[in-house]
Amino acid sequence: MIIEGIRNLLGEDLAKQVEAALKGKGKDGKDVDLVIGNDGTFVPAEKYNGANSGKASAENALKAAAEALKAVGGSGDPAKIADDVKVAKEKFDTLQTTHAAELAKISKRSALQMALNGKVYDPSDIIGLLDMDKIEVSDDGSLKTDLEGLLKPIKESKAYLFKEDPAKTPPVHGATPADPGPKAPPAAGKVDGPVCL
Repeated sequence: MIIEGIRNLLGEDLAKQVEAALKGKGKDGKDVDLVIGNDGTFVPAEKYNGANSGKASAENALKAAAEALKAVGGSGDPAKIADDVKVAKEKFDTLQTTHAAELAKISKRSALQMALNGKVYDPSDIIGLLDMDKIEVSDDGSLKTDLEGLLKPIKESKAYLFKEDPAKTPPVHGATPADPGPKAPPAAGKVDGPVCL
């Protein structure tokens, strides 16, 4: 079965050909269903987790701002309210700055994890060694910074953190082991294997 959205994209003739090609190719000879089409709305898990962390951070900042505003409304003295509003605005500005810095940190970490995926054993080990102030991230969440330039000193000093590139690994050459030869006959008086009497 092909979902209607994919059927419309493929056109009727091509959809029939795909359906015929998928017939009987599933587990236990069942037909394969074609129901998912990535139209750009699906995102990698790393990017989703980064955005989710940003959302949680924003919610925490909003809760803190709400608590600060609750503290403002309690005095009733006009002169005091003006001071309270000034203090609340300063707190709000501080929270906003802290929140922006936290979002930038999360965005940098997420972009680095995606860029390091498959190149290192544990991206967290490498991220801890990098100067996060030198990392720049574009609006779409991708890494703008030259990652290879930042990784070069780490590769030289801690090469064990990086996975080997199979294309760069030289082939192993050497002698083929010798054939062990025929098995030696058993010593006199010793029997090799079960004895039947």
